[in-house]
Amino acid sequence: MAVLADAAFPSTGGPGGLSAGARRVRSAARAAAARTLAALALTGLVTLAVALAVALAGAGFLQGCAPAGLGYGPAGEPQGRREPVRLRFTIESDDAHADIAATLAEQFAGLGARVTVRVLARSEIVARARAGDGDAWLVGWSGLSPDPLGFAACKLCSSGAENLSGYANPEVDRLLAGLVLRFEAAERELLARAAQEILREEAPWVFGFSRPLYDAGRSTLSGWVPGPAGAVCLRAATTTAADGRVVVGLGLGEPPVLDPLSPIDPQAGVVFRCLFDSLVSPGTEGSLQPGLAASWEWSSNRRHLLITLRDGVTFHDGQPLRPGDVVFTYQTILPGRLPPGVTVEVKEAEGGAVVFSFSAPFPQFLEVHGLQPIVPEAVYERLGADGFAAAPVGTGPFRLDPERGARHLVLYRWESYHEWSSTGPVGKAFTPGPGARDPGTSGAGVPVKEIAFTLVPDVDRRAAMLRAGQIALAPALPVGVARDLEGELGLTVAREPGVSVIVLELNNRRPPFDDARVRLALNQAVDRAALVLVLGPGAEVLPTAFLRSGSGFAASVAAHGPDLAGARNLLVEAGYVVSEP
Repeated sequence: MAVLADAAFPSTGGPGGLSAGARRVRSAARAAAARTLAALALTGLVTLAVALAVALAGAGFLQGCAPAGLGYGPAGEPQGRREPVRLRFTIESDDAHADIAATLAEQFAGLGARVTVRVLARSEIVARARAGDGDAWLVGWSGLSPDPLGFAACKLCSSGAENLSGYANPEVDRLLAGLVLRFEAAERELLARAAQEILREEAPWVFGFSRPLYDAGRSTLSGWVPGPAGAVCLRAATTTAADGRVVVGLGLGEPPVLDPLSPIDPQAGVVFRCLFDSLVSPGTEGSLQPGLAASWEWSSNRRHLLITLRDGVTFHDGQPLRPGDVVFTYQTILPGRLPPGVTVEVKEAEGGAVVFSFSAPFPQFLEVHGLQPIVPEAVYERLGADGFAAAPVGTGPFRLDPERGARHLVLYRWESYHEWSSTGPVGKAFTPGPGARDPGTSGAGVPVKEIAFTLVPDVDRRAAMLRAGQIALAPALPVGVARDLEGELGLTVAREPGVSVIVLELNNRRPPFDDARVRLALNQAVDRAALVLVLGPGAEVLPTAFLRSGSGFAASVAAHGPDLAGARNLLVEAGYVVSEP
């Protein structure tokens, strides 16, 4: 293996070599790549290791390490100069994460950086990021499964559907694909650790935290079930209001885009859960319950998944649910959500079933992708994404007024809803206060007939409105607010299943974050321990994009910083003015 490492990373040496900071960056990258090659060789992928070594040798290993105006010659010597400048950039954040963005900006100011925080709608931030516009984005991510094939694959693979940063590393692509393609647990563990080591050294983001979210409701509303990403289930909910009307407070500044084939804002999860159904739904203790799928069966080699759909299910427009609708939905959303080289074929089967056929065993597929809302192919194709978002059609227990559409965010019970057995409470609940009811327990009242959603981006105001009875439900609350509400008379607080992730995604495509030293400097500047205290109980530091509760997490890969001296040195070597300690 030493021969491979030497061939991949030729020595540059000599008095005209790299600065100390650049050498550190390159040395760390060399070490991470060498560990990757070793992991590949140990798992029997010698041919792949040799090909990777040759590719690295031919491409060099200094891409992304040179600031604007500088480059490196064939021997690794720096070329070109510029005068030091102040590091300036803008963090674009949605309402739910604006306070965290402001805290990060304050910490970066300790390096002398001038950071502006701009609060925008999540949909606008995502659109700008996909177009390569902007410097840094903080929008968060939530899902049911902590598996890296859910979060890391779609966010960090070169062709990832939610890769906003533009980060691209073929090594990471291959390593993540190996988590599916390699059968032995020991091999997958080696590949996962190698991926984490590379991600830590290349720092495509400012790695952040995972934290729990909570849903809170008044005792006047019962029978609700907490869900991941704010997706509270109100299918079996009842209310003491005689007219059956309830008001739900969403942590949004603007109405959500109701296109379920685009990334869903966690603050709008309850709206989607009311409008749409998915193949499965979350059950207790991480289990899955049947949804539109009456049953499912895996082949013995875990490469084929047979889904049997429920009979008698219809969309809000009266058209029946077809296997083709499931095929269309998944053919649309899966590209960019699986590692490169991992493929899936979705097709109709006899008896109104659907078959998923994978290029390699993928037993965690339903945990990662089973909660995807199903849309009617004919309607979505006819209206297009924007038209469908304005007038969404699902199979869920509530529907929009077809005359008003998404402009009027009020849902009405759909009387033709095809009922099936409801799950019980999901997630870990706080001990309710006196007079409160457990979510999922039916109490006196009438079925919820109308749901009005009000937009309240300020979380403290949302909590105050819940206390005052102005809203009956407040989904996706941070733990600090939830703790304040816990135990109050007439309120119930329940922990959502799943995970919520906070990272600052950096635009790797352009300055200043096309320079690895700048990205590393920001990672070293963050005092994560202090931020964990702010985020509250249950928050955990993420050294990379692998979640602690997910498979393959390597405890040996430590989080960056805080190291302000090291961060300042990296910025100086990258050509920036820094503040003195």
